[in-house]
Amino acid sequence: MNTDVLILGAGVCGLAAAYRLLQRRPELSVTLLEQEDRPGGLARSLTVNGQVADLGPHRIFTELPDVQEFLEDLVGEQLETVRRASRMWLRGKFIEYPPKTAEIVRHLGVGTVASAGVSWARGKASRALSREASSHESFESLMVPAFGRELYDLLVGPYAEKVWKLDPDTLHGDIARVRVSAGGLDQMIKKLFVREKEGEITAVKKFYYIAGGVEKLVTKLRDGVEARGGKVVLVREVVDATEQASGSWDVSARNRESGAVETYSAPQMVSTIPVGDLLGMLLKARPNENVDRARCELRYIANYLICVVVNRPSVSDSQWLYFPERDTLFNRGYEPKNFHKSMGSDDQSMIVLEVTTHDNDPVKNMGDDELIEKSLNGLENVGLVQRAEVVATHVHRIPMTYPIYDLSYRERLARIAWYLERFPQLISAGRQGLFLHNNMDHSIHMGFRAAECFLGESENPAGEFYKDIRRFQQFRIVD
Repeated sequence: MNTDVLILGAGVCGLAAAYRLLQRRPELSVTLLEQEDRPGGLARSLTVNGQVADLGPHRIFTELPDVQEFLEDLVGEQLETVRRASRMWLRGKFIEYPPKTAEIVRHLGVGTVASAGVSWARGKASRALSREASSHESFESLMVPAFGRELYDLLVGPYAEKVWKLDPDTLHGDIARVRVSAGGLDQMIKKLFVREKEGEITAVKKFYYIAGGVEKLVTKLRDGVEARGGKVVLVREVVDATEQASGSWDVSARNRESGAVETYSAPQMVSTIPVGDLLGMLLKARPNENVDRARCELRYIANYLICVVVNRPSVSDSQWLYFPERDTLFNRGYEPKNFHKSMGSDDQSMIVLEVTTHDNDPVKNMGDDELIEKSLNGLENVGLVQRAEVVATHVHRIPMTYPIYDLSYRERLARIAWYLERFPQLISAGRQGLFLHNNMDHSIHMGFRAAECFLGESENPAGEFYKDIRRFQQFRIVD
């Protein structure tokens, strides 16, 4: 089966690449191969007892002008403004999140906050959070000076350890730079007096959401691709990719329903599948021991979603709920109906609890019944849900949700990028394709960039794309 451009994976990055290619060059033939039975990747939804939830809440907010313009054109009439409301459970009480300095003082006491301020001032003299992390600087060594030892030990460190199931001193400081948008104690104090500028926002106060959930956006993307002649082929698992002497690509894909193996040929290819899987195929023809070792050392956090449907109209008044303390199994919860009323019914609601884990964590081996039991205990302990109200539960496991940035991840990715540049007509993009922490808007932007590199005049489109890797790695996740 021949096509001009073959795209592996039909998540938002792959769909965006196809959309932009066909938008600019409608005469092209573009084919996407997706292993699931519907496109979207993590930007999909699930339904439990009539209640709908995204696979992780996908609020729509971007600092990228090209993505903002695209989303307004694609689904502008369906975007609805939502005012953010989120809370954190801390020392037996829910407080606003991100926490405001005044509320922290009321909740923790003047003495604790004053002590934290002294600790922060000492650290600030030698470090600044805005300074880019050195190649081996840890999350802990970056965040202790930013928040002070007291606040770090109370809040920042325990939450990081709970999410990553690793000692924060073994995590790279880039996790702090990319994911901890609050900045530090100085940023929290500054917000009391100075309005945040565009591009420096530390936490969104309002965002867009699409009625029915993020999968409605994916449907619009797919419709746009297929309306321009693109093909989205589902339940196809890529099992091999081979570069031909001409530089073109042959890809073998197994039909997960029939078991038949099909071959697709294309002069150019975009891959959004996990980069470790892609490298496993490429290394068969071009072996490299260092790259193979780097590939095998890539590690991910899995995310388990425990869905709890209750027989009342709402669980809380917040979209997000955060649980940094160790006495609850889950680290975050979200209530889909608080993002948009279309996500649930009038008389029932659902809260979705997130539990992260990895191969060396005991949670990895918990069955569904144990996960549900511990989650219900936690909900009762914080006063959100009583067991008598529960009408349905469900566990959904996402095996490769977040890349783990350990202290050596930069060197590992540098070796991988060097190797990928040897394939001029292959671009690996997106969260999985580049082993990146990023949001949906960043993945759309990378899909656009991949398409533009193929549409340009360069003889090495992949080389042009990988010039932007460092910029992609610096995308901020504004919480």
